[in-house]
Amino acid sequence: MLDFSYKIKSLPEKSGVYIMKDKDGTVIYVGKAKILKNRVKQYFTKQDHSPKVAAMVSNISDFEYIITDTELEALILECNLIKLHMPKYNILLKDDKTYPFIKITVNEMYPQISITRSVKKDGARYFGPYLSAIALRQLADTLRDIFKLRSCNQKFPQDFGKKRPCLYYHIGKCCGVCTGNVDENEYRKLIDDVCSFLNGNTEKLISNLEEKMYEASNNLDFEKAAFWRDKIESIKSVSEKQKITSTNDVNVDAIAMYSQNSTDCIQVFFIRNGKMIGRENYFFENSNADKSEVLSSFIKQYYLESSFIPNDLLIECEFEDERIIADLLSSKKGRKVEIKCPKRGENLKLINMIKLNAKKELQNRELKILKDIKFKNNALVGLKNVLKLDEVPHRIEAFDISGFMGEDLVASMVTFVDAKPYKKGYKSYKIKSVDKNDDYASMREVITRRFLRLKSDDSEFSKMPDLIFVDGGIGHVNCAIDALNELGIHNINVYGIEKDDKHNTRAIAGPFGIIEMDKTSECFMLLVNIQDEMHRRAITHYRNLTEKRQKKSELDGIKGVGEKKRNALLKHLKNVENSTIEELESVPGIDKKTAQNIYEYFRQKKINK
Repeated sequence: MLDFSYKIKSLPEKSGVYIMKDKDGTVIYVGKAKILKNRVKQYFTKQDHSPKVAAMVSNISDFEYIITDTELEALILECNLIKLHMPKYNILLKDDKTYPFIKITVNEMYPQISITRSVKKDGARYFGPYLSAIALRQLADTLRDIFKLRSCNQKFPQDFGKKRPCLYYHIGKCCGVCTGNVDENEYRKLIDDVCSFLNGNTEKLISNLEEKMYEASNNLDFEKAAFWRDKIESIKSVSEKQKITSTNDVNVDAIAMYSQNSTDCIQVFFIRNGKMIGRENYFFENSNADKSEVLSSFIKQYYLESSFIPNDLLIECEFEDERIIADLLSSKKGRKVEIKCPKRGENLKLINMIKLNAKKELQNRELKILKDIKFKNNALVGLKNVLKLDEVPHRIEAFDISGFMGEDLVASMVTFVDAKPYKKGYKSYKIKSVDKNDDYASMREVITRRFLRLKSDDSEFSKMPDLIFVDGGIGHVNCAIDALNELGIHNINVYGIEKDDKHNTRAIAGPFGIIEMDKTSECFMLLVNIQDEMHRRAITHYRNLTEKRQKKSELDGIKGVGEKKRNALLKHLKNVENSTIEELESVPGIDKKTAQNIYEYFRQKKINK
């Protein structure tokens, strides 16, 4: 270990951040300290380091430091530097997903429900986070249907009567705010009911609706009573999906972890108004750190990036930075946030339950990893044996052609590394040199274009695959081999994946004939995965190009309509072709003359039909 005594003596007794570097100048660790001199000195004088810290210290060739005015500033700077450098010995949260929220624009005249992934101080109310965007969309749609809320983006009162009521109004799924005949106070009551429901007050809401149902029934208005009855059933159906985890109306995130075989699993339960609305798992490989250090690192990185801060955090164990992190979260939220480590009672039971769940998730993950390893080994070794290859093929590239009658003819390239899709090695091609629907010529072009990039600076496409598959039979295989031979490449095995009459994977086509396979083997399953993936990629690219061409040919040919105006029309109008001149003029950027041109274009089109 290098002697840093001279440098340690010059360290200030102030708060700040220290940055450890290896012999190549790469940042390998970033930490913060209340007193820099004391903290950094420990690394080079203390003898009983954990294995991870000892390994880190042995690799330190230099260090830097940055002085801050407060420990809070040091904490923020530490998190930013970790995110920037992703140091080897820091515990890194690599998950970058943001969770969706329900947003209700209570600051508008007639509020609407929408889904967003960012929480802003804009006067709207936010509920969440929710884990499943699909489930959240279903919930939002259900609430709109139950309460007949508007789903349009019109601004009121200025947009009253500007457009005809949409389809949702005519089928009874919207109260028709745009008509100008909806009482604002009555609509606001509906919004209050929605907010009450999302806050977990389902009993009160159901009780109010039951009163309305019985009142309608007593007045012999059975149609209205049935309406309220159906609303009650819908609300009960939605509310039953939320699991009650607490008898208190708490609004917290509860965090616990389990460690096994040098892997940590942190599980977070999202609890809103005493109900668990979801949970999430995070895994840390080879952290070899104390539980308190892992929790501290996770909370700092997760909540500094999060757009939503809960009222409180429940954690499994206390850690060193607890107070300063609580201050930081409080500052970000704009109200006091407490970090609590329960010692008894209901909250401790909750933490223990989360820990058991984390243990189960970690065990399931390890079983899946073992299963994936088994599949990979059997599939790749199976391919080697079936195709009589010299080596196990670790990198496989596959190509497919898609198109119709030569129009928007495209090709896809997908890459599998160790039997798994490798998205960085994907590429889509638009066929340039083929004027008709010629799969063979298209295959030659795409193989040539791909392998001309072997000498490029692109690290992904400068790699040589161990095996190539093309979608098709021996004709496609020969075209690919011819293209490679013309480039002077003779050492890559090329095979085709043939389909049966029902377009299911059937066999492998090789230079020496058809190779039948065991349909139950991992090798065949890998082949199916590869063919499905390259076909999906090609079809998706073809459809995108077709939709883009259709949109451009329909609107861009109209005088005065460019890309910006076209996008504005598609964004603000559901049916441009059948819009009135007034509706066209209401679109931002569309002047009276352009609106007239658009209207006349589609009017003439209908006449010509």
